[in-house]
Amino acid sequence: MIKEEYDKMYEFEDHYWWYRGLHELVRYYVAKTGEERKKRKESNDSSDEPLKIFDAGCGTGRMLELLSEYGAVEGVDYSPEAIALCRKRGLRRVETCDLNLWESPPDVYDVIISNDVICTSGVTDDLAVLRKFHTALKPGGRLVLNFPAFTVLSRIHDIAVSGIRRYRKKKTVRALEEMDFRIVRANYRLPALFVFILFQKYILGLFPRDESKNVTSDLKPLPSWLNRLLFFMNRLENRLFTCGVPFLFGSSLFIVCKK
Repeated sequence: MIKEEYDKMYEFEDHYWWYRGLHELVRYYVAKTGEERKKRKESNDSSDEPLKIFDAGCGTGRMLELLSEYGAVEGVDYSPEAIALCRKRGLRRVETCDLNLWESPPDVYDVIISNDVICTSGVTDDLAVLRKFHTALKPGGRLVLNFPAFTVLSRIHDIAVSGIRRYRKKKTVRALEEMDFRIVRANYRLPALFVFILFQKYILGLFPRDESKNVTSDLKPLPSWLNRLLFFMNRLENRLFTCGVPFLFGSSLFIVCKK
């Protein structure tokens, strides 16, 4: 990722509609894991240890900050700049690490999350990293993933955030099932954003210009009223998502699976 994008992420992550919507959805499924642990504890089949939560590609740390209420959190990121911003948030169990080289003992974590990370050019083999996640999870542990979806949406934004892969649901679900994951939920997100990006690409295609010297992400300030409206729409969509309503397309693919 371009270095300047980490500073933007740190600035926007607390309030920007896209981040808040994603964070709420991740928290919902992490909370579900905690509820399952509580039920097992009540049946004398669980220890008093807090959930162990790992963020693979933690960026500037807002997700870890939010998940700390559910258990013991730790994370890694390839970028020293990102880890420095995590520590600025007060996070301590974070370190610089290349996921290609990362290894974990088996059966360590209750939850592993990875948001828009294994799609990047820094990961040489995305399936190999997913298999490492499987090893690191405890039996019954959850893997929560968010991916950019549909290659047709690739644009300058992808270059700015080092994205080289976009995913489709059927193929990704099949790959996870072959690794012995059980799919809990797999669905596209943000269908309205899909339409907007596609329309924007079409319009820009009518007026081609050289943007090679202006590589930047889509992350830009919005009027507060628009940011609130988009978050409200995203929150409503999240409720439909968790109720099992299928979306045939979207700008992101969100998958929850169990070991």
